[in-house]
Amino acid sequence: ADEQIKHSINTLCVRLVFCLYAEDAGLFPTKEQFYNYLEPVKPNKMGLALKALFKTLDTKDRKAEDPFWEDENPELAQFPYVNGGLFADEDIIIPPFTEKLKDIILNKASRGFDWSDISPTIFGAVFESTLNPDTRREGGMHYTSIENIHKVIDPLFLDDLKAKLEKIKQYKNQKTIHDKAVAFQEELANLTFFDPACGSGNFLTETFLSLRRLENEAIRLELGGESVLDVGQAKDWIKVSIQQFSGIEINDFAVSVAKTALWIAEDQMMKETQDLLYAPDWDFLPLKTYTRIHEGNALEMDWNKVIPNYACHYIIGNPPFSGLSALPAKNKKLKKQQTEDMNRVFKDLPKHGKLDYVTAWYEKAADMMQGTNIKASFVSTNSITQGEQVGILWKHLIEDKNLTIIFAYRSFVWNNEAKDTAKVHCVIVGFTCGKYKGEKTLFEGEKVKKVDHINGYLIDYDDIYVKSRKVVPPYNMPLMSQGSKPIDGGGLILKSDEYNKFITEYPELKDLVKPYMGASELIKGKRRYCFWLKDVDSKRFVNNKLIRERLKIVIEARRKSPTKSVHDHAEEAPYLFSQIRQPDVDYIAVPSPSSGNRKYIPMAILSKNIIASNRLYIIPSTSLWIFSVLMSSVHMAWVNVVTGRLKSDFSYSPAVYANFPWLDFTNEQKAQLNKSAQEILDAREKYPDDSLADLYDPLGMPPELIKAHKENNKLILKMYNLPADSSEADIVAHLFKMYEKLTK
Repeated sequence: ADEQIKHSINTLCVRLVFCLYAEDAGLFPTKEQFYNYLEPVKPNKMGLALKALFKTLDTKDRKAEDPFWEDENPELAQFPYVNGGLFADEDIIIPPFTEKLKDIILNKASRGFDWSDISPTIFGAVFESTLNPDTRREGGMHYTSIENIHKVIDPLFLDDLKAKLEKIKQYKNQKTIHDKAVAFQEELANLTFFDPACGSGNFLTETFLSLRRLENEAIRLELGGESVLDVGQAKDWIKVSIQQFSGIEINDFAVSVAKTALWIAEDQMMKETQDLLYAPDWDFLPLKTYTRIHEGNALEMDWNKVIPNYACHYIIGNPPFSGLSALPAKNKKLKKQQTEDMNRVFKDLPKHGKLDYVTAWYEKAADMMQGTNIKASFVSTNSITQGEQVGILWKHLIEDKNLTIIFAYRSFVWNNEAKDTAKVHCVIVGFTCGKYKGEKTLFEGEKVKKVDHINGYLIDYDDIYVKSRKVVPPYNMPLMSQGSKPIDGGGLILKSDEYNKFITEYPELKDLVKPYMGASELIKGKRRYCFWLKDVDSKRFVNNKLIRERLKIVIEARRKSPTKSVHDHAEEAPYLFSQIRQPDVDYIAVPSPSSGNRKYIPMAILSKNIIASNRLYIIPSTSLWIFSVLMSSVHMAWVNVVTGRLKSDFSYSPAVYANFPWLDFTNEQKAQLNKSAQEILDAREKYPDDSLADLYDPLGMPPELIKAHKENNKLILKMYNLPADSSEADIVAHLFKMYEKLTK
């Protein structure tokens, strides 16, 4: 019942918006016709009045059943036949109206606002506003701004079309201009576009508007400044049609929104052509039936049944952003559905379970593109071009599907015009399958670079895949390992108040408790403690009441563990961490998860008496030169590309550290790096009350710390033979070249 009510309200919203547009845009015979029809109706009769109106708009021969219908319904008889399926007979539930709601619709929305110039893409915001944030986030649905749509369609095809039109304008002979403009218009009319995750139709609508604007310019060139006396029918002049645009969308309301947005866009552009030709009014109604937006799960459907690959030119869109790991555990149904989708699409591809959900659209697109000249471009989360996903996805697409990346926007912060903006970092990848002879383009911030090749990391370099498995760092450098893992149900861990209570009651056992640090404690300055009973005589604690209670918690937690070795040995040494990796020397601590918004991953040098949790990676060394390199822009450029991501957060691993192309630094260079690292630590010490989160806040780094990092960056760039103004892409390309040599 709830779903039926939600569907009814969604349908009602779309129909109301079309009526509001129709009365302002002249599709209804008189101005304020919708307003005048409803204004005398009492609120409790509004539902019946709207149902009667919708039935009228959907009925062509109104006298068929009742020849006296017009006489009996004069206020309805004025409305035209709309068709197109928008008002198709459907018993929707219309909620009760109040005076306030009636006033909002008639005086605020109808009389108080001119809908004739509305941007059809506003429908995206309408769609989003009807979904609660959890539904939208779990479904990976994100409204795309016009600016971001053009990042997809401009380099894919629109820039080339604009260039062709400009070239036509350069000819001097009017007949040549006319003939080439006609041919250009025919070219526009024969292009086809497919969005397999079209949502509320923003990509299709904006692409249609862009093509029609070009078509109107072509018509202007065909006219050559001459006034037209016989303009004929609109269809004789306008060649570009919404029938060139196809889509798939899983949400039924979004399907209705997409169709309606395209109808509105078609009407608006027809009026622009009409003005261009000084033509009398053309009848836009009745709408042509538009069935090219298909409702369904795109990952279950055969795309060739929506639009055959031989008839498709471009695949575009913004597929769902959600990764499997990002889904909340409570939504098991959605998680199960997405897992089934991934298994269906990728079949036997090893490790495809580690890929984000959006990658399934790349796989389906690549399958559809085989043996064709189709080009595609998708917006995606940047995680698919980073870390382990590159070696799984792009190696497969490039080597098995013969995919070529033809342009890409490297990672940028997503922004759009909708409320509750999606806080994600995105990439845009344009690609085709087979040989591509055109030039390739990399976009990074404001920089645009023509390149010979773009690899899966979106770098101007050969196809290369950094190993995700454990590797040994070069030059006898210390290994990085994960910190110790308790698997204790919280039994061995103490909060600050619990620690204070314990040492107050049992001061003689204070040495059995040590500071316990994970990523959150390291970065945010939180404090936790743990019972650290390694190499401690059990006689000292076995009879302590509190410790005994804590060890019972540990045993119970390990009995429930899904890991067989932990479960089978639950009662053996519950006083010890399940996995012990604490070094016997001071160490460099690197948080495993950390925010991707920071310029540097906050790392620190910790005492061996601080127990590192499994949320920290540890390098058993206090060599400041290692710390200097890890805290540099050179290392962070590597991190940004190679490390895995959880949403937009870094998920550091030993493979990132060991695969990094370390130099065989001389003693003199190490001395310089030691000094530089110490300056960073000294700058931190000037703010003893600030956590690392405070110190490395992108908007609040202290000036002394900024200066120390700048000097450190300058020093390391020089050692790596890189210019001081190197971009991140330049740094990574240089590091890839080093990596390739090292691995060979």
